[in-house]
Amino acid sequence: MAKEAIALVKDAEEKARTLLQEAIQASKKSKQEAEEAAEKEFNRILSEAKEEAEKIKKKAADEGESLAEPIIQKGIKEANELRDIASKDLDSAVNIIIERVVNANGNS
Repeated sequence: MAKEAIALVKDAEEKARTLLQEAIQASKKSKQEAEEAAEKEFNRILSEAKEEAEKIKKKAADEGESLAEPIIQKGIKEANELRDIASKDLDSAVNIIIERVVNANGNS
C-alpha cells in the first residue's frame, strides 16, 4: 500500500510538472501574442497620427498661402507703382539733364 501511495504521489508530481510546463508555454505564447498585437496597434496608431499630421500641415500651408496671396498681390502692385513713379522721375531727370547739356553747349 505504501508503494501504491508513493506511486500515486510521484504520478501526481509528474502531472503537476507537466501542467506547470504547459502553463509556462501558454504564458510565453500569450505574452508573445500580446506583444505582437501591441506592436500592430502601435503601428496603426502611428500611421493614423502621421496621416493626421499631414492633413494639418497641408491645411496650415493652404491657409498660409491664402493669407499671403493678398499681401503678395499688394506688394506687386506697390512695386509696379513705385517703378512707374521712378520711371516718370527718371524721364523728368533725363529731360532736365538734356536741357542743361543743350543749353550749356548751345550758349558756348
